[in-house]
Amino acid sequence: MTKLSEKTKKLLKDDILSLLYNNPFKAMFTNEIAREIRRDNEFVKKLLLELKAMGLVENVKTNIRGKRYKKRMKWRIPLKLIKAMENKTD
Repeated sequence: MTKLSEKTKKLLKDDILSLLYNNPFKAMFTNEIAREIRRDNEFVKKLLLELKAMGLVENVKTNIRGKRYKKRMKWRIPLKLIKAMENKTD
């Protein structure tokens, strides 16, 4: 497996953030994000966990009916970050 540079990883993280920001109220599964940026699911999950540690994304743990996801992970931009971005553009 080819090792990616930190610059490439940063660009992929930016792609993930822009994808989630363009759909701010729609949480996306890890495999949907991986399909959109054309990368491996496990690699995308690793990048998402790094973004979560930075506070740029959050993990959705339950579905609409309140039932917890057992294996799958859904991701979205935190509402406080969306509001901060909107205030910055005004």
